[in-house]
Amino acid sequence: MTYDPFDPFNEVPMYFDFFLKFADEAEANAALFDEQTNVQGDVVETVLVPKYAAVDVIGVLYAPTGKTIHNEELSYAEMAPIDGWHVNVRHTAEAPELDAYKVDVKTPARMWA
Repeated sequence: MTYDPFDPFNEVPMYFDFFLKFADEAEANAALFDEQTNVQGDVVETVLVPKYAAVDVIGVLYAPTGKTIHNEELSYAEMAPIDGWHVNVRHTAEAPELDAYKVDVKTPARMWA
């Protein structure tokens, strides 16, 4: 998105939302987080620090298979995992380095409030 200061209807967004799909959790962590090691005395702790303003790790998503499972008390839709590791990112600037992971989502499982 290019900002034109002379276009009164072309406002700069406060943030950009990205719906992302990675092959697995390790690939997502490498793209979205930096590792930081903290040492206090004998305790060594490694934490993941987000590279972006907000990261919502969804993980594996599930979709109905079309079959119904019945038991004595209730019936419910059979669910199967969707390929990939899913993450939503909200950032204060465009992030072209995430383009390879973007997916077009028609009905998001989770959204920012």
